[in-house]
Amino acid sequence: MARDMNDTLVFVRVVQEGSFTAAARALQIPKTTVSRRVYELEKYMGAQLLRRTTRKLSLTEAGAIYFEQCRSIASTLEAAEGAVHQLRDGPRGWLRVTMPYSFGVSWFAPLLPGFRASYPDVRLEIVASHATLDLVEAEIDIALRLGELPDSSLVARRLASFPSGIFASPAYLRRAGAPETPEALRDHSALALHQARRDVGYVWPLRKGSGKPRGYLIDPVVVASDPALLYDALRQGEGISLAMEQSMASDVKARSLVRVLPQWIGPPQELNALSSRERMPSPKVQAFISYLKERLRFDGV
Repeated sequence: MARDMNDTLVFVRVVQEGSFTAAARALQIPKTTVSRRVYELEKYMGAQLLRRTTRKLSLTEAGAIYFEQCRSIASTLEAAEGAVHQLRDGPRGWLRVTMPYSFGVSWFAPLLPGFRASYPDVRLEIVASHATLDLVEAEIDIALRLGELPDSSLVARRLASFPSGIFASPAYLRRAGAPETPEALRDHSALALHQARRDVGYVWPLRKGSGKPRGYLIDPVVVASDPALLYDALRQGEGISLAMEQSMASDVKARSLVRVLPQWIGPPQELNALSSRERMPSPKVQAFISYLKERLRFDGV
């Protein structure tokens, strides 16, 4: 008897929806067909995959193993079918994106209306988070990440590079003075990110001109996971901070912030778009990435 892969796809949908009725509704087929498909699959596998009661549907041990192996296949097949349809119809459908909160507010939010105007058939779901989400588990199409990337099986597409420097408010500099050398940073109140933590303490890597970067110890009074949490404290004179130049540009122009040690440059913040290798790069994904690269071109990438 020939193996019908539709049985597997129906089984995956039953587990995802939580019931035969909900799966039948989602697949737009009769409930009896759903039940028959799962029965045929269990018969073929020679093992019970689901426990059925009047109140609850649960996976057997064999069913749990089979589901874990098959759900990515179902997801890839859906993505492939969607990509073929979009080649005909253009970018469309839901696009689920995750990004750091501060980047979303400061950089992406102003670009959102333009993207919607260019691609009105693409619907966006934005998850603002610093957590390293499992893209398959969370059904994420694209993850926008700033900074150094850990080794992983994800596909990375570089979108932009943002230079960084050290900034302080005039009020802070009047009170504490300006550091004249990077070594003097340890004598100042620093507003730092968690990423600055090293075995020896908190460190800011800085370089002068085209020289090699070197790590300089700092003494943080506030440490946060997102630069947006440090912004008000920086402007109100609570300390100095290493931040992206573009993020501070309007404050420097308004003289509410000052560039400190202007000859010293911090590490560039690389912006990458990450996607799972299991997902085909659909037109909506390609449109989103191309749009961001075009709008962020000012940074010199």
